[in-house]
Amino acid sequence: MQNATPSGIEHNSVLRWLPDEVHLYLKHTEKGTSIRALARDMGVHASTVMRQVRKTESRRDDPLVDALLTRLGAGVRDGQTDLEAGEHVQDSPEDDPVSPHMLRLLRAMMKDRAVMVVSQGVDTAVVLAARDDGDPATLAKGPTEVVEVMALRGWIEGSTKGRICRYHMTPDGRIALNRILAQMESRATGFAESQASFMGVSKQLGAGIQKNVANRTKRPIGADSPVRVLARAKGRQDPYLGPDLVRAAERLHRDFALGQCAVSGLNTWDRVQAAIQSSGTSASGHPSDRKLDARKRFGEAMTALGPELAQVAMAVCCHERGMERIEADMAMPARSGKYMLRVALSYLARHYDKLTGDDHDLIY
Repeated sequence: MQNATPSGIEHNSVLRWLPDEVHLYLKHTEKGTSIRALARDMGVHASTVMRQVRKTESRRDDPLVDALLTRLGAGVRDGQTDLEAGEHVQDSPEDDPVSPHMLRLLRAMMKDRAVMVVSQGVDTAVVLAARDDGDPATLAKGPTEVVEVMALRGWIEGSTKGRICRYHMTPDGRIALNRILAQMESRATGFAESQASFMGVSKQLGAGIQKNVANRTKRPIGADSPVRVLARAKGRQDPYLGPDLVRAAERLHRDFALGQCAVSGLNTWDRVQAAIQSSGTSASGHPSDRKLDARKRFGEAMTALGPELAQVAMAVCCHERGMERIEADMAMPARSGKYMLRVALSYLARHYDKLTGDDHDLIY
C-alpha cells in the first residue's frame, strides 16, 4: 500500500501537485542520484539541476515546507513513494483527492482579510476572516498536507509565532486559482473531447494525435507555465517578462483553450493557420459563438505575429513547452529562446492594445 498522509491522501497524489524541481530534489537527496546523472536524464546542463535543487532546499525555512519534504523523503526511503508515478497527472480531476481541498482553500483565501491559521501537531488548517465585531469567522477548513503544497508552491506566505503559523495568499496563489478555474471551464465546455474534427483533420490522423498525447509526459497539476517562470523576479533583478507581456501570453492561451485549438501535432504555422481558416464549417456539433470568437481572435493574433514568432509563441504560451526543448526542436542557439519569446510577446501585446472590448476577461 502506498504511504499516506495523516488525512489519508496518498503521497503520490501530493507529488502530482509539486513542480519538477521537487522531484529532482528528492531523487538527489533521498535516492542519492548525482546532479550530473539527473542532468543527463533531463537533457540539460548540470548547473540547471543544481539551481533547482538549491531552490527547493532554501524553501525548508518554512515549517510547512520542511514537514512536507521530510514526510515525502521518508516515503521515498521506505520505497512507498513512487517519484516516477508522481510525474504523471491523473486523467480526471475527480480522481485527484487534493483538488477539492485545494480549490476550496484558495477560494476562501481570496476573501477580504482572510488569513490561514495552521497549528503545529494539528492535521487541519483553518481559513479565518476578521469581522467588525472582532470575532473571526471560519471560511474553510482543509488538510494540513494540502496547505503544505500551497506553501511549497509559493501560493501562500506568512510568519510563525510559537506553534501558530499564519499565512496570506500571494499573487502567485491568485494566478494558480485562475488557472484551475480556467481548466475547469475548459473541461465543462468540452475541451477534454477530441479536437481533431473541428480542425478539418481526418479521423485517422486525429487518432494518431490523441495516441501521441496520451503517451506524452504531462506537466504536474497546477505547475507554473514557462511564461510564469520567466516572469518571476530573481533577487533584486527585474523579471525577464513584464506584467504586460504575461497578460498578452495568458490572453493568447485563453483563446487557444476556449477555441479548442489544442491539436497536438499541428505545430507548424502553415498547418495551424490552414486548419483555423477551414474550421468555420467543419466543426463537429454546433460550436458556440464563444468558441468561434475565440478561434477568430487566436487566428488574428497568429497572423499579427507572422510565421516565425507565431511558432515560438504558440509552443510556449499554448502548448507550454520548456525553453530548452523549443530551442532543440527549432535548432536555435542555447538560451536564445526566451529572447525570441520576449520579442513575440511584445508584438502580441501591441496587437492586443489596438483591440477594443474586454471579452477576453469573461472567463474570470
